Amino acid sequence: MTIAADLIRRIPRAERDLLNAMALTENGLDCRSDAGIRGLLAAFPGAIVHDAETDRARFASQDMRRAFRELLDAAADDQVSLPPATLYARGEIAPAILAAQKAGMLEDALEWFREQGGIFFMHYHGQDACGRILDGFPDDVRRENSTVVLCSAMHALKSGSVNRARHILREFKGPEAIDIERVVTSPDRYSLEFRSFRLLMGLYEDVAYSKRIQHCMFDLLGEFSLDDHLNRGAIYNTMLELCMQQQQLGTAEEIANRAAYHYRLADAHLMVFYIEFHRGVLALIRGSVPDADVAVHAAESALGRVTFDSPTDRRLLDLLKVITAYEKGDAEGLVAYLNSEFDKFAYGELWPTIVELALYYGSLAISGELGVAAARAFLEKWRVQEWRSHRFHDVITFRQIDILQNHNRWQEAADLLNTVQARINRTWVESAEEALSRLDDSREIGIAMAWLKHLIHQGADGEIRARQIEAFLNNPNLNGRQRAVLLIWDAYVARSQRSLTRARRQFTRALEDSMRSGALTHLVGERALIDRLRDDRRIADFVLSTPGTASYLRKLDHFHATSQRDMPGLTRQEKRVLTLVAEGGSNKFVARQMRLSEVTVKFHLSNIYRKIGCRRRAEAVAAARALNWVA
Repeated sequence: MTIAADLIRRIPRAERDLLNAMALTENGLDCRSDAGIRGLLAAFPGAIVHDAETDRARFASQDMRRAFRELLDAAADDQVSLPPATLYARGEIAPAILAAQKAGMLEDALEWFREQGGIFFMHYHGQDACGRILDGFPDDVRRENSTVVLCSAMHALKSGSVNRARHILREFKGPEAIDIERVVTSPDRYSLEFRSFRLLMGLYEDVAYSKRIQHCMFDLLGEFSLDDHLNRGAIYNTMLELCMQQQQLGTAEEIANRAAYHYRLADAHLMVFYIEFHRGVLALIRGSVPDADVAVHAAESALGRVTFDSPTDRRLLDLLKVITAYEKGDAEGLVAYLNSEFDKFAYGELWPTIVELALYYGSLAISGELGVAAARAFLEKWRVQEWRSHRFHDVITFRQIDILQNHNRWQEAADLLNTVQARINRTWVESAEEALSRLDDSREIGIAMAWLKHLIHQGADGEIRARQIEAFLNNPNLNGRQRAVLLIWDAYVARSQRSLTRARRQFTRALEDSMRSGALTHLVGERALIDRLRDDRRIADFVLSTPGTASYLRKLDHFHATSQRDMPGLTRQEKRVLTLVAEGGSNKFVARQMRLSEVTVKFHLSNIYRKIGCRRRAEAVAAARALNWVA
């Protein structure tokens, strides 16, 4: 036990805390809750054992647990009696700083605090340890010392309180400190440390970065020395988030490489985790599931090197895992996450790209499992976030539009689209051709695609739609998902023009590209068009002869299939007629949408009434809703 006692005195505080937690419970600890537990299994073989069935680690016996409890208490007593400098030399960073504060050695405490990351102290030693140390400084230090003030603001951001961080900066430097452009362009008034932090904090606030601010990023980078890897990594990290917001995916990949390089040299494992997490998000935006899998493993490896417990970041990793599985057609994990973990996730540290990820996949899963109303309620809850911005509200609105379109609620979707303030509107899209190939703003691209989808489903002039889609496909700023969707639209329009060769080619390209990427969700909203293409045997027989397409389409068919009751006895055309009628469509509207005559629509309706035992339209709609056939 002498060796065990010596080991306990030498291991980092975070691992000692885990030992304490393990010694306080008979059932041990869940190995999935903290990567450091597996390190204890290696450090104390025989004393700590792993139960493979429950994936928990515990002491080998109750006697062993009591013995370690005594050793831990003795080690804690030793710490109290050791000088702060000795504790610091032994690597007991947080206890050393706390002891120095208690002994009135504020200069030493501040120096050690700066050496251990300063503003980024919590990324090396944990949020809880950082909070205790910040509280240990006197009031005048917390008000006047720049490093302590900025770390306090960072602690607030990490806790999910942007308003608290803004208040701290305002108290420190006055109201003008809230103006990010004024701060980053005033090196004579604000320190490099303050300007760099203000730039980073702008991402949490989701502010619009002007061209001037973006140029200042490179100026700030030049002010840091080449071997200041932590701060250089932080600047690149800020650039990465901005590139992702602007859909500059190629540039974002290069920036991510640079940020990871500096963070690894700074031994900032938690920061490396964030970069790998963002690589996963990048892969999902591009629609590359294999790349997302690689990023998940890299992020998990980086988080495993973190020496303290970070449940918020573990939830982030879990979200990335279940989303990647969802893209492959497994909805169970994401639905379970939304039910059990999402509220905790939503009130933690969130960057805009992470929120957009959650909004996209969360609303898609909820609409598939519970319907449109539940998905819209989920999205509306996010509008109350304290850092909400115009861009953030737009993201929510666009998700609602997408959900409505996916569920054939076209008029509601159009009404909502009309509320979006932008130069791109229905009139612009109706006549735009070559201009579609030049759109470079991700927001404008999204609006144009939403209106174009509306016009295609409305059954307007196929010739101009074909030219518009062709121009859009020539736009270099589209991602892989958007291209696959446009190819489906092109195939559908080509079919309406009786251009079967083009319809086959574009439909096949869309499916091949999607199969290659391994992604599913971008085609969920296109199932109505895909069904119509598959109904045409001249197209389907050709497309389904391509290896893998049949199994891919079956996987798409079964996406959320467990939550969607079938309409027994109805043909595919009758199902579509009933869905459109349930959304309030008149016979004329249904005929235009389906490219049928009104007489044919009436014929389908009479068959529907007969099959489900109704005599009139209202009864059929009520029955369909009661049976959960339609939203």
